[in-house]
Formats: sequence, structure tokens, C-alpha cells
Amino acid sequence: MAPGEPVVITATDVAGSRFVSGTGPAPDPGRQAAVVAQAESTLPMVVQSLYGQRLTSVELRSGAAGDRFFALTDDRGRDLTLRLDAVPLPSGTVARTHVNTTSDQHVVQLSDRMDPRQVGRALSHELGELIGVRDRATRAAAGDPEVVGIAPNRVDLLTRGGLGGTERRLSLTEEDLGRVGELNYLAGRMNDATLDATQRAESRGELSALVDHLGLRPQAPADSDRHAPELQAADIRRDIIDPHLSPAAAGALRELAVPVEQLSAADVVELREFRSRAEHARPLGESVRTAQVLPGLRPDGSRLPREELAAAAAQAADQRTRTGAATLNQLRAEIAATGEWPTRQVVVGGGASLVGRDPEALLVDARGRWHLDPGQGIVQSPDQTRDMRASGMGDAHQFADPTSRVPRDAVRLWEDQLAVRGPVVDGTAALVPGQDGRLYAHIRPADGSPDLYVKVEGTPTVATGLPPEMVPGVDRRDAVDVPEALDAVRGQLPAGSPAHARLAGEVSAERALQALREEGVLDGLRADGGARAALQTLDATAQWERARADAPGRVFIGDEIAEGRFDARAAAAEGAPKTWLVAGAGGTGVANAELILEADPEARVTIYGPNLPPALENQVQFTALRERFVSEYGGDGRLTIDIHPDNRVGAVQMSLGADGRPRFREGRVEADAYVASLGRTAPMPEALRGLSEGTRAGGGQVRGDLMFDRDRQYLGYGVTFEAGGRQHRVEVTGAASQLLPRDVFPRDTQAALTAMAVRQVPSQSGNAAPGFAPVAEQAARLAEARGRGTVERHASVPESWGRPAVAGATAPGGPAGPGNPVANAARLQSGRRSTTPGGATPGALPGGGATGPVPRTPRPPRPTR
Repeated sequence: MAPGEPVVITATDVAGSRFVSGTGPAPDPGRQAAVVAQAESTLPMVVQSLYGQRLTSVELRSGAAGDRFFALTDDRGRDLTLRLDAVPLPSGTVARTHVNTTSDQHVVQLSDRMDPRQVGRALSHELGELIGVRDRATRAAAGDPEVVGIAPNRVDLLTRGGLGGTERRLSLTEEDLGRVGELNYLAGRMNDATLDATQRAESRGELSALVDHLGLRPQAPADSDRHAPELQAADIRRDIIDPHLSPAAAGALRELAVPVEQLSAADVVELREFRSRAEHARPLGESVRTAQVLPGLRPDGSRLPREELAAAAAQAADQRTRTGAATLNQLRAEIAATGEWPTRQVVVGGGASLVGRDPEALLVDARGRWHLDPGQGIVQSPDQTRDMRASGMGDAHQFADPTSRVPRDAVRLWEDQLAVRGPVVDGTAALVPGQDGRLYAHIRPADGSPDLYVKVEGTPTVATGLPPEMVPGVDRRDAVDVPEALDAVRGQLPAGSPAHARLAGEVSAERALQALREEGVLDGLRADGGARAALQTLDATAQWERARADAPGRVFIGDEIAEGRFDARAAAAEGAPKTWLVAGAGGTGVANAELILEADPEARVTIYGPNLPPALENQVQFTALRERFVSEYGGDGRLTIDIHPDNRVGAVQMSLGADGRPRFREGRVEADAYVASLGRTAPMPEALRGLSEGTRAGGGQVRGDLMFDRDRQYLGYGVTFEAGGRQHRVEVTGAASQLLPRDVFPRDTQAALTAMAVRQVPSQSGNAAPGFAPVAEQAARLAEARGRGTVERHASVPESWGRPAVAGATAPGGPAGPGNPVANAARLQSGRRSTTPGGATPGALPGGGATGPVPRTPRPPRPTR
């Protein structure tokens, strides 16, 4: 193989449940369109031929936004939808399905590296898995005692080797059901008389290889001690899958699922070639986290019962507190012994990103978000987060039924157990450069003990979560927060002028406007128009500041509600606000409404905005919230959702009512209290704010790059701070990495990143890229790429993420003709070797990215012995 040639492994090389798409350069621009077009033409054939008894109709439709999807009906008369896309997927995954048993809207993503002719086999697997997940959710909803309160079996039956005894209950996993779908598909091709002899032989070879891979025949020689137990295990597996096999597959297994000594000479040659290739195949991409015991399990790997969750979460929190205290004691002991600040690798922030934490690194985390949120839990169900455990995070089905919400205590348990896998300090940290050229972490412990510093070793990681929410009425395009507004206004003023000087440093919006007024330049700036956006933001923020000062406990940013920073008991007290206006109909606004309604049984809430994000209809929380509180859905009527395209939220409007109490108005809605949930600003993370400002003040540069692995999976962004002949690099991952600092990255880069996020984590999944499960997966991939040295720095999002797949294009080979649907699909999918065109990775920075120097700033104080 020539240097730089992409590695491509096809179905006949590794006959796992999902034939492998290899690493290498991105495919040519037409590959995604070809894969989607082939999938659209093939799906009805696969449904009718393999799953016709379970899915009684299938129809390709176009949505209002022009998106294409299949409308299906199952054997119970329930409707569901299925969307198809071709996207960059991790090596080792040819397809994956986002199963949403809450909304019954599902998405199959196919690897854009795959040969379009292999689409049928991939769909046969994904549909089998989808049906298995839906069946389990249906049984749970019906109260089936074999499902309710019991996590699904995670030990695949269809795998090589023996069964390891009979102490465990043998049953098919959802993955196993997908593998059975592949067996049925390949058997249909193998026996299709409309295919030529070569195509049928290729299908027979693939099926034989899959039989071998799934443990349906013994691999050990007949004279080996392992032969008898492997033969017995193969017989048991065949007995268990037999009810799920098509007649063609059952007949094919009787012929092929036998010891190698009983195969025909041609089958033996084919099988030996497969085994030889499999022995030398590159290992599949697999998270480095999966080698450890998952959080939520006991040390011996057994499951923690649901009834013990609360106690286990409390115990884990206590263990984290004790580990944090011990870490601080150790750091201070080193300082006392050496008179120097200790040196450590540093990670700032946690959340779901903890799944990728380096156990050698010092973690500084304030236990935010889900440790503060007073709600029931995250807004997804175990079914919507079913693949999360593969990242090394916990198994959500362990603590909740398929369509219930993943409980808050489970999230806290997982995070706390991951946090103590290495040194941890409960608190916050800011990264600051010292005069010695080193980067320091200024740590503020949450227990109130004295601050301390550590010298940062290597590249620090920041995972501090989503940035702050915006104030209502600000200019969303050019000056979304006060720092941006002040920068813009200073740009309109003569350098060195008194007004310019008075806007330096941290200045509130009210004080900034007052300074401009006193210096006699405010009216001129308003008339000129060059500072229009900045002044709009300053005016709106000043109005917000006044409302908060004049109506304490009645004006909130959404995160303050979501993190429990409002007094629920006070809200329920006499004289407290009883009507609430939530401005903004996104996920945070919905969560805010739920928390207020649960905190005060007398409260009434109106959610106000122009539209509902598509993801809400697919989440567990929103659908349950409507059923509990919205009268049109059978609720008690305490929640009103006022959505109309003309609804626009401006600066907060407060007045005093006849009773002398504050009143807030937006459109037709008037309320006692106001919550702003209008979206996020995009500043530099707080932990890097001082470093960024100091770098620029010293005449340096702050430059950013996007991090991807070789499979084009987004890992976060990097920031390089250069000044004074020194440089420091910091990497940002997790939810924080989805909103790029506006003063570092161009707007079109953020737009491309957002487009990528929507395709990577479709709204039909009930998730979003900054959500808990996607962040856990991202963190695990970052850890894996770092360990392998395969992190790539890009100037922009790879083109294949920004370009939606073109549906409806002509598939290779032309339309399928009459006859057996699976056979016709197979006719288009009969190739044995898949290739990936070469070429450079789009947007890659030459030399792996640039680095450079950091400003001279005050030295951190010397430690006291």
C-alpha cells in the first residue's frame, strides 16, 4: 500500500455486524449523494422483503422544509418516520441509527465512505435493530414484568467462542437482531436466481464469513479441546435465532453453519481467505474508556439496583468531596515542602466531558449544571441515549425505563465517580501566564480555603459548559454582549480621548452610557449610526440591569432558574410572583417553565417566542410537560405556549401595577416575573478570559483552530495565545466547543460548525450537539485521538459536514427492475471492493497548526511555606 493511501476494509474483509469503513481522506463530493440515493431506492425493498410482517407500508415523502423521509406503519397500526443521510462516521461504523421511541421519528446515518452497493446490507441491520428497540419500549409501556425496571441485556449472543457457562440468561440483544437481519439479507441474495453466478457466490462467501464471525460454527479444529464447547455454543445460538430467520436464511445456515470439515471445497477456500484477512485487519475504532468499569456499576461490574441510586449518588458525592480535600492537602504539602507551585496537567470543567478525563491530570471543576439543577433529570430518555455507554459513560437503562427521563441522580453519580478517577479540586480555575514564561492555573477552591496556583504541564483542557445567555433586546449580530459593545464603541472614538479611556476595563452598560453622556459624545454616536448595534446592546443591557435592581427575585436569566439559583420556597410564599413570562421557547426556556411550575403549585407560566425548535418535539421532557400543564393536551392549564412568527422579544419592559408591584409585558402577555431564555452569547470561556485580554493588551495575537480526528469527528477547538516571544495553547471541548468565541473565529466558521452539528446530531434523535450524550462521545473520541496522536487541526469545518447529502440522485447501476426486491437491491450492491479516492483533508492547517508566544504579565504570588 502506498504511503498516504486510505485504508478501506470491506464487508468481505471483516464480516462483523457492520462492515467497516476505513480511515483516510474524505470521499469525493458525489459519494454522499450516491449513498443516500441508493438508500432511498433500497429501503422499500428491504422493508418489503425482510420486515414485511412488521412494517406494513413505506412511502417516501418530502417535508415542509424540503427534507425527505420515509413514512412507515407498523403491524400495530402505529406510524413512524425514518430519515436517511450519509455523513462522516467513526472508523468501524458503517451505519448507525438514532432511535427515538418518544416521537417515533428515527434517523439512519450511513458512512459516506461506504460503497453504495453495500447499502442494502447496512439497512437490513439497522431496521432489525430499530424494530428491536421499539419492541422493548412497547413492552415496557405495557408493563411487561420482563422489561419494566430491568436494563436490557448488553452481552451480545452472536459473537465468536463459547458462551462462558449458562449462569446468564441467553437472549438476543438489539445488535444481535440487526445481525440476524444481515443473515436474512445475504441469504436472499445467495438464492436469487436473477443474479448471475458470480454475484450469488459473492453473497454466499459474505454469508459464510458472517456465520464464522457470529459464532454460528466452531472455529477450533475437530481434534481440539475447544471444538466441543464451541460446537455446543454454535448450536445454542442457532436455536435462539431460528424464529427470526427467513426460510432462505434457515436453509443457508443448515448448509453453511457447520464445522469447516463439513463444508464444500469452494466454501473452505473462501472461508480460509476470510480468516486470513481478519487476522491481519486493523482493529476497529473503539473508545479507550470502555476498558474501565462503567460508572454506575459496582467494582465487580455488577449493576447497581435502581432503588439504591439515591444512596449511591450521595455516597459518590461524599467520596468526591473527600478526594477533593485530599488533593488540596497534597498540593499544599508540596508547596510547603518545596516553596514552589506544583506542576500538573490541568483540566478545567467537567460535566459529560469527564468521560474522557486523563486520570493523571488535575481536574478543577465546580460541580455545575446537573449538580445544581433541581429538575428530574436530563431531557432525553434511555432509548435516546442508548449508545452513550459505548463512550464509557453509564448505562441509562440501568436507572430508568426506555421512554422515561434519565434521572438527575444517575447523572450526578456518573460524573462524581468519573471525577475521582484522578486528583480533583472542587472549585474554579483561570489560566494566567507568568513572567517566567509558564502558564499557571489560578485555583479558587469551593470550600473557601485560600487560592493557590499550579504550573500547567502540557496543553490544558477547558470543558466549562455552555457560555452565558444573552440579555433580551441586544443586537444579536454585531454586539451580543457588553464587552463586544464596548469594543465597538471604542472603535468609534479617538484613541486617548477621555471617553475612550473611561470605557476601558470591566464597565457596566449603565456606567458606559453615563460616561459617554458626561463626555458629550453619546448623542453624536447615536446620530452617526456607526455604533448603532453597540448602543442597542448597551441600552438593552442597562434596561435589564435596572429591572434586576428594581425587582429583585423577579428578573432572571434562564440559567439561574436551571441551576437552582432562585428560591423555590420564596416563590411559593405569599406575595411572591404567581405569573411568569419565559421569553424564549428553546430547551432552556422549557426547562425553566417546568422548574417554576414544580416549585410553586399556584404558579402559571407563559412561554413566549416566534417558534419552537424542532428538537423539542422529539424530547421526553417537552411532550410530558405539555401533557401535565397545557390544557389542549389534557394538562391542568397552568402553562401557556404562545408561539407565533410575529412574536419578537425586545428589551425587558417593566412597569408598576396598581398594587405597586412590578409587571412585565411582552406582546399580549403580562406577568409578575420575567425569565430570559433567548440563546447564548459566544465569548471566550471564563477560564481563558484574562489570558485572552492580557495577550491582546500586550500586542499579541489570539488564534483558533478546529480539532477533528481522522474520521472527521469534531473534538473541540484550540486557541493559541502568542505575544512577547512566547506562546500557550489551550484546547476547549464539550458543550463550550459548540459556540466559538466571536472575537477569534469568523462567523462563517460558526455557521459551518452549526450546520455540521445539526447533521451529526439530528433533531429527530431528541439530542443536540451540546447535550449530555453527544458531549460524552466527543470527550471519549478526543481522549482516544490524543492517545493515538491523531488529532488534526483544521482552519474550517471539512466540506463533507457542511454540504447536505443530495437525495434523489440517480444511483449507480440505474433503477432496479422487477422481481424479488432484495435481489434487485443486491444487483446494485454486488461489488466486493470499496475504494476511497485520495486527496488532502479539506481545511487542514499546514504542519498541523501554528503555535507561537504569550505576554509578559504579573508573576503569580510566591507560595508561603
